[in-house]
Amino acid sequence: MAELELHKVECWLRRQVVLDSLSMRAPSGRITALLGDEESGRMTALKVIAGTEKVQDGAILIDGEDVLGQRPGVRSVATVFRTAALMPHRTAYENIAYPLRIARFDQETIQARTMAVAEHFGLTEVLTQRPKKLPAVQCYQIGLARALVRDPAVYLFELPADDDPAIRDLALAEMRRLRDEFGRTVLYATGNVDDVRGFADWIVVLHEGRRLQMGSFERIVKWPTTRRVAGLFGAKLRAARVLEVAGDGALTVSLKDGTTLELPCDSDGAAAGERATLAIWPEHIGRGGDAPVYPPEHCYLFSEKGRLVLGPSGLPPKRKPKKSARPRARRR
Repeated sequence: MAELELHKVECWLRRQVVLDSLSMRAPSGRITALLGDEESGRMTALKVIAGTEKVQDGAILIDGEDVLGQRPGVRSVATVFRTAALMPHRTAYENIAYPLRIARFDQETIQARTMAVAEHFGLTEVLTQRPKKLPAVQCYQIGLARALVRDPAVYLFELPADDDPAIRDLALAEMRRLRDEFGRTVLYATGNVDDVRGFADWIVVLHEGRRLQMGSFERIVKWPTTRRVAGLFGAKLRAARVLEVAGDGALTVSLKDGTTLELPCDSDGAAAGERATLAIWPEHIGRGGDAPVYPPEHCYLFSEKGRLVLGPSGLPPKRKPKKSARPRARRR
């Protein structure tokens, strides 16, 4: 088992910042999701961890060791691509064994490991065939076998498309098996909240190459730190304005439809006259005749800049400063 950490990673592509001082972690022996849209940098994050994309600054630690000085074939990381991404001119056996050859394992070890992982996926009968003669599911199994054969500390997954449920289910099942049976660290990228609900142990929310929030699904839903995170996880957002701040910090806000709400929790992050955003989960919205009802005990309030200033339990909890281990010096 090994924890994966990124410390202030900077990545530029074609003079554009793709990862902007990104710091995050994937807990050891857990499934972690990188959640964000196509411009969030989620796929680039996977590539820099794998070593197929260069970084301009920062550190990538696996079990406390900075691996930026290691070439991709040596890092204790394996990538399972969205498609099988096999070499068409090589047999199934050669595709599976390829990472071991790159890492310069001896022939006996290569054969033993390749046969063991092929047997796990039921591929022993097709090892001499080339990918073009095999169905898509078997090709994806070969891709999985190629990743598993090195037994790395960290697995990176690009989730298959929704239009192929058999392959997608195969990927999800293998991710669970890697965690539950072997205690491996798994990291995958997705743009869909449904892909993390009830599946990911840990979530890193990205936007424009920066981390917006990090934590469990339940924690993020309870305390979304920004308006964007709340919207991404399904909260209903309503434009609001702060009418009054009482002496005890309680707020009176008005919505565009004329609804006025008293939010009786202390707050020091809003001022009278400021624009704001009210957020509430759909299941908590009531009905009063034809008009929606927003129970104050279920409302969140975000400032004009999108930061959380008030939640159902009062002020958001303050983060405790964490002393992180200093990254080891990179070998040159």
